[in-house]
Amino acid sequence: MKKGSFKAIELRALMATSVLTLLTACGGSDSPDPAVLSTTVKAPAVAQTEGGDVKAVDRLGMRSYFAIPFAAPPVGDLRWAPPAAPQKWTTARERTASAAPCLQTSASPFRLSSDSEDCLYLDVHAPTGDGPFPVMVWIHGGAFNTGGAVTYADPSPLVSKGVVVVNIAYRLGAMGFLAHPSLVQNGSAGNYGIMDQQAALKWVQNNIANFAGDKNNVTIFGESAGGFSVMTHLAAPASKGLFQKAIVQSGNYANDRQPTASQMEATSTTVVNNAITSATTAGVTGINCATGAVTAACLRSLPEAVLRTHLANAFNTALSSPVPSVDGRVLPKSVKATFLAGENNRVPVINGSNQDEYSLFLAISEIGRRAAATPPNFDPANATFALQPSAYAATLAGLSAGTGVSAADLATVHYPLANYGSNTAQQPSLGATAAATDNIFACPALRVSQRIAAQNSPIWMYEFRDQTAIPSVGIAANNSYYVSFPQGAGHSYEIQYLFNLRDLGNDERRQLQTAMSRYWTNFARTGDPNKGTEPQVAWPTFTAPDRILGLDVASGGGIKQLASFEADHKCASVWSMLTF
Repeated sequence: MKKGSFKAIELRALMATSVLTLLTACGGSDSPDPAVLSTTVKAPAVAQTEGGDVKAVDRLGMRSYFAIPFAAPPVGDLRWAPPAAPQKWTTARERTASAAPCLQTSASPFRLSSDSEDCLYLDVHAPTGDGPFPVMVWIHGGAFNTGGAVTYADPSPLVSKGVVVVNIAYRLGAMGFLAHPSLVQNGSAGNYGIMDQQAALKWVQNNIANFAGDKNNVTIFGESAGGFSVMTHLAAPASKGLFQKAIVQSGNYANDRQPTASQMEATSTTVVNNAITSATTAGVTGINCATGAVTAACLRSLPEAVLRTHLANAFNTALSSPVPSVDGRVLPKSVKATFLAGENNRVPVINGSNQDEYSLFLAISEIGRRAAATPPNFDPANATFALQPSAYAATLAGLSAGTGVSAADLATVHYPLANYGSNTAQQPSLGATAAATDNIFACPALRVSQRIAAQNSPIWMYEFRDQTAIPSVGIAANNSYYVSFPQGAGHSYEIQYLFNLRDLGNDERRQLQTAMSRYWTNFARTGDPNKGTEPQVAWPTFTAPDRILGLDVASGGGIKQLASFEADHKCASVWSMLTF
């Protein structure tokens, strides 16, 4: 997708995502698959790490080790610096919950509370049986602005099938991706959040054997910004050898819009100057920086109040959804350029998207309008807060910007309102969901899969399609749904089928959870989602657009091969310019 098209369709909503903040521990997971167990080692009650010992919490059929430091707190001289080794400890650490999430630097409805700069910790969740087990490292999403390990503290659908799951943290927003010229070290600045992820992966290599994990069988997986992080590691030279397989969930939204080092330095200069001016005007004390004379030392001495408000606001104004920059260190080239040159890390990959990705962001926008009304209005029958027909053409024009596609043709030929049901109040939201999903997620995902297949590298592709998936926004305290249109298989809504985020409510959703977690763990174990516990439906290796697996509940058509994905998402007829 060409630069500029995201901003026109409210990018602040687009990537303010993928973190589901309501977590309840649920049962319903399978017992471990006997075929995956060996007789070599068990996860101990007290595990040794390079830094010191950590005690396990036995729960939900697994052993969990919470809040293990994998890097030193990135504060003081380590603020906006590559991660450093943590200080060792002598008394065994005994934690019963995840550490505080990294500083949340956006106004997203998914931001987590009790955040902190001291946040570089990870959680390990291991089976109680005999290992060593394959390792799955989860990289959370949240637009590189929000999110944390705490949301995913119950990975029992995966762990019960004989894998170790590691949930990692990384610096977010301005703290993770600011690249002010004063911060340049060894020729580069920025991408500290990706360096944190690499440090966590190195920790896995050095320590996971003591948790019954197999360091030579590591799969990285993530959704949204976490999925884009996986793509980044597939392109980053320093990530080579830190994992053997990769799963990209809704992560192909920005492969062609990564800023260069000079662009990121210029943007970061503006961000810092605006933040200092704003904080000074507000009377904040303790600011040792002056616009035009900013140094690394003064940035690292900024009071936290400046970071949380003024710097975060300035950064979000400039980069509402940051992505890793081409800094010359972590990324010598963009993700796209790396793949085009054939220089990416070649490992087996699962890649996919959701059928109605963009519904989440339209729902967030509608909820914002409802909350801002006087008085707030959460009556779903009141459709005045929904996307209006008068705004539909403008929304599609934003998608067309820079693509060469006629905005008028998008609205009248390719995505006419009449195609989206008989409820005229819902038509604009459903039509915009379809168009933006095709442009931002589905077609880019298809092109990435085609690129990987052309490299003769193993690749499987899916589309998550469950129209009954429980949404993460729009549900009131009394469990009523108040958004004016159904969200369907929205962005991030597949995560609840891999982690226990809530009670899924019925057996067919639980059956889909079982099937998906088996595909994911089979792949982690063997490099093939079909090998291990045999699935009911074989997942075809991706070689062409008609070899994509649809993941759905039984009443929606079940799990089946999709023959018309490319046509359904207009990847050739409308969005043919979206190449990878």
